[in-house]
Amino acid sequence: MLAESEERRYGELAGRSQRQLNEQLERLGELNAFRQNYATKNSDRSTVSSAHWQDYQNFLQRLNTAVSAQQQIVRDYERNLETHRQRWMAKRRRVESLERVLEKYAAEDQVHEGRTEQKQLDELASSQSGCFDSDRDEP
Repeated sequence: MLAESEERRYGELAGRSQRQLNEQLERLGELNAFRQNYATKNSDRSTVSSAHWQDYQNFLQRLNTAVSAQQQIVRDYERNLETHRQRWMAKRRRVESLERVLEKYAAEDQVHEGRTEQKQLDELASSQSGCFDSDRDEP
């Protein structure tokens, strides 16, 4: 039960890590979409002043920096998820191993109980057979 509890806890951690990764991927997608939209909308240099163009370039550079930072965050969350998955799988394998051991012991107990019961039945039958044989010997 303890191993199952640990396995469940690690499974929950892996699930939480997956949700966090999905959130970070969504943010990365939003940043990329915003950057693409901003770059497309403001790419015509001929209609803007040089100061506006400089501001555009600076903002686009900050967006690129934010995208790079978000990509690093996503990589970190992917590593975190992989760590949690590996730990969860190790606990899962341990639970399965313990379950197989318990099943083996239960099967051995059943065989032992069956043999003991059969031995008792054989002894009972033998003793009853002996009683019947002694009844026949009497005149």
